[in-house]
Amino acid sequence: MLRRVPVFLRLALVFAITAGVVWGTWYVENRGDPEARAVVSAVDAAQRPVDLPVLMYHSINSRESRAGDYVITPGALRGDLEWLQKNGYHTVVVQDLLNYVEQGTPLPEKPVMITFDDGYYNNYLNAFPLLQEFQMKAVISIIVSETDKYSELDENRENYSHLTWPQIQEMMDSGLVEFQNHSYSLHKSSKNSRKGIGKKKGESTDDYQHAIREDIEKGQLRFVEMTGYAPTAFTYPFGTVSEDSYPVLEELGFRATLDAQGKPFHLTRDPACLVRIPRYNRPWGKTAQQIIEKAMG
Repeated sequence: MLRRVPVFLRLALVFAITAGVVWGTWYVENRGDPEARAVVSAVDAAQRPVDLPVLMYHSINSRESRAGDYVITPGALRGDLEWLQKNGYHTVVVQDLLNYVEQGTPLPEKPVMITFDDGYYNNYLNAFPLLQEFQMKAVISIIVSETDKYSELDENRENYSHLTWPQIQEMMDSGLVEFQNHSYSLHKSSKNSRKGIGKKKGESTDDYQHAIREDIEKGQLRFVEMTGYAPTAFTYPFGTVSEDSYPVLEELGFRATLDAQGKPFHLTRDPACLVRIPRYNRPWGKTAQQIIEKAMG
């Protein structure tokens, strides 16, 4: 029937409907019943993406001589936390994002996520006391095999040691630190091994998925065995991603993944937005203020 109506009439009908919807929304928001205005406002807010900067740290070492792209000093981290607090930012962790997407739980105003990759001992030595001081939350993604190794060695060296299970439990018990899976032992990159969980050249999908499933699941089982907790997010080593990893991670129960793309993160109610959450690396010589102001500008 609609195809028999002249084009100009069809266009006029579309215009009239659109204008009616726009006018109706304006009337409710500006002249209508207060309860109706509140409903429209709430729906609009729920549909609007949340701009959420995600910062990525690695090693926090007191020796400035070691500072670089993936190492900063405790003083630099303190400066970042002071700026975030002074400017009204509130830290969130992956569980907060899941609650927002899956249950509609509101986020705090000006949310920001602080993440640490690899699980260095100096995160416990230097970063954890600062998180306690500022009462800020963070996400630490550990290489599980390194935690097993240093738990056995019980060797706490600021420059290279990794977190032990007792240290992880203490940080978890504080309510300030959430832990996630950064693979069991796939945080490697050499000619003879895959880069992170990237796919090797010529590797079949079945062989690839079997290899990464075996490793990542081992990490999950160790988490459960040692803490009673199963991580909800997988953090890609080196930010290396293969789409063939998606079904494996979903099968293992992960509801979010963290990437290393330096771009803004727009959080919505769509669970798909939690796949490859982008993060900004925080190197030596660039502050969180500079990173966030550029990202949000």
